[in-house]
Amino acid sequence: MIHGIDTIREKQKQTLQDVQTNIICVLGTVPTFVLDAENKTLNTPVPIRNYTDLAKYAGNNYRDYTIYDAIDTIFQESGGATVYMINVFDENIHKTTVTDEQHTPVADKFNINHIGLTDLTVYAGETEGTLGTDFEIIENTDNTTIVLKSNTFKNAENIICNYSYADTTKVTAADFVGTVDTNGNKTGAKAITNITQLYGDDVNIIIAPEFSAQKAVRDAINSVADDIKARTYLDIPKGTRVNTAIQARNNAQTVDLICSSKNAYMAMPYVKRYNQFLDEILLKPLSPVLAGIRVRLNKEQDIAKSIDNTVSRTVMGLEFPVEFIHNKENTEHNALNAVGIGTVVNWKGTYRVFGSRNCAYPSESGIETFDSVIDTANFIEKTIETGSFECVGAKVTRAFIDNVLESIKAKFNTWKNPEVGLILDGDVWYDEQLNDAESVANGYIRFNYDFCPPGVAEHIRFNSYINVKYITNALSAE
Repeated sequence: MIHGIDTIREKQKQTLQDVQTNIICVLGTVPTFVLDAENKTLNTPVPIRNYTDLAKYAGNNYRDYTIYDAIDTIFQESGGATVYMINVFDENIHKTTVTDEQHTPVADKFNINHIGLTDLTVYAGETEGTLGTDFEIIENTDNTTIVLKSNTFKNAENIICNYSYADTTKVTAADFVGTVDTNGNKTGAKAITNITQLYGDDVNIIIAPEFSAQKAVRDAINSVADDIKARTYLDIPKGTRVNTAIQARNNAQTVDLICSSKNAYMAMPYVKRYNQFLDEILLKPLSPVLAGIRVRLNKEQDIAKSIDNTVSRTVMGLEFPVEFIHNKENTEHNALNAVGIGTVVNWKGTYRVFGSRNCAYPSESGIETFDSVIDTANFIEKTIETGSFECVGAKVTRAFIDNVLESIKAKFNTWKNPEVGLILDGDVWYDEQLNDAESVANGYIRFNYDFCPPGVAEHIRFNSYINVKYITNALSAE
């Protein structure tokens, strides 16, 4: 018992905080054979926040591996983002074995046309060479040079090699789809949901460059995206032409592009990007470009801005030109747009993403088939869900109900402020008819809210008239 005065500081009522919008997960392949042992990862989400992390865990931008290129592109397009990589390349499984391969040395050396060699044996006749004594290995970007040292090997006319090499062609859709074993260990796309538990970050963009062109991979990442309300950017197989892509949206034959997820955005063709490591311009998939641009828009404008008509910072050319005439309907870019496929156009020297419809279009129509509308809806729903987490387990009183309503109303007022412009308007209410005594007694409380994000200016039309009255005005005396 206190004889005097004391003070208890009450916990201040929490306001809803906007959820993250710039967290990307990239599934792909890493040349783990160039990494230090402690930096090799497999099916484990790893945060990549800068180029130091990228070099540490992804090695370098090797031609046949996808993660380094994807994250490098995202960094350039976005100006900075938090990216989680999940490597599915297993150097112990994804390899090919070569036996009795014959080489004729020139100037005491020869090249093996592969990288990531393991279990290498080198023979001069019946003599097996010793690394460091009889030969040395120099790993290049696209091949491996064997330099002969001892006279026995220098004087040999032919050298026989046995080895295994890292082979990305052995990576399958199943590696990306992933599994969950009896101990709860997750691989591939199923490991994406570990990111929140491991790091506390809420993924809102998922890509699997190149491999998302395969139906099984596309379905797997879309399934995760639908569960966590994230955006996926999907690739179309390299070499797919416009007419084939249009047909493939409705009828899977040589190419399957059937997808109706509102959280998915599909675009073509492949684009040309510079690879600094190889000092080459290569054809690469669009998905990292789209992911990076989305983050840039979120930072510089807001999530309600469509990705449509946004300039790329990395695209240097296209796999093939897509016919584009901005005021003509019967063009290839309009034909792609009509089936829910975005593209890239060259507008006066700038390469721009062109297309605002998600993959639900054209099987569905209306405002929810625009990419930015669904992104905004996901953002709002996740913000309200996350901000209301502390309400779980609270006492159900009128004050509790009013607190929930007030916090959401306050957020809607902020979002509809013209300086923010995330929504046109929104409201939240508690319907007593939906919350009968029995439901509330069983712990089930229901709130309703509605909102409307801004629409997208997909088609702008001007009506022009030649008005001959202006002749009279121009020729009349003052």
